[in-house]
Amino acid sequence: MSEAGFFEQKRGSPTGFALVVAAHVAALGALALVKGPEFIRPLNPPLVMTPIDIPDDPPPEPPRPRAEPRQPSHMTVAPTPVPGPTDFITIQRPPQPPIFDTRPPGPVEIARVETPTPVRREAELIPRDLQPPYPTAEQRAQRSGSVRVRLTIGPDGRVTAVERLQATSDAFWRVTERQALTRWRFRPATVDGRPIAATRVMTVTFRIEDL
Repeated sequence: MSEAGFFEQKRGSPTGFALVVAAHVAALGALALVKGPEFIRPLNPPLVMTPIDIPDDPPPEPPRPRAEPRQPSHMTVAPTPVPGPTDFITIQRPPQPPIFDTRPPGPVEIARVETPTPVRREAELIPRDLQPPYPTAEQRAQRSGSVRVRLTIGPDGRVTAVERLQATSDAFWRVTERQALTRWRFRPATVDGRPIAATRVMTVTFRIEDL
């Protein structure tokens, strides 16, 4: 078989193709005309009634006793006091930030504790047998004079020592020393009432006209 004869067998005519299409259209039309089953929905469905049990009415409640009227209370409510002109309201100020001193530090001062000053009283001479006897030699010579001494007085008021500071003559000094040690008495010096030893300076004068 030649090549030309093969292609001639495969090629169809236009009239045959049209007949095939027409057959398919006729088949689809026949299927469309076939009616299937119809489902009709009822317009008014049947009414179904279900019985419901209704409970009986409860018996009426007995009447409640009438409440007695409430007696007024004797409690008195005090009104809130209103601040008057003499009342003070304290307003707290907010805390202030610390202030830093930028000045250089100054000298540190140390607080001194004041101690009470003790009460001191000086020795007092008792005016008795004060004048020493006039020396015989100075009396004959008609000479006057003086003696200045420093006395040490004990807590008992007696003179325990005599120091010569100035004297006109030895005669005036000796009689003065003897008189002070044997005759002179003092009220002792005290500190806060406590007797203590003390010193005192005295001057004795000798005058010839007093004889």
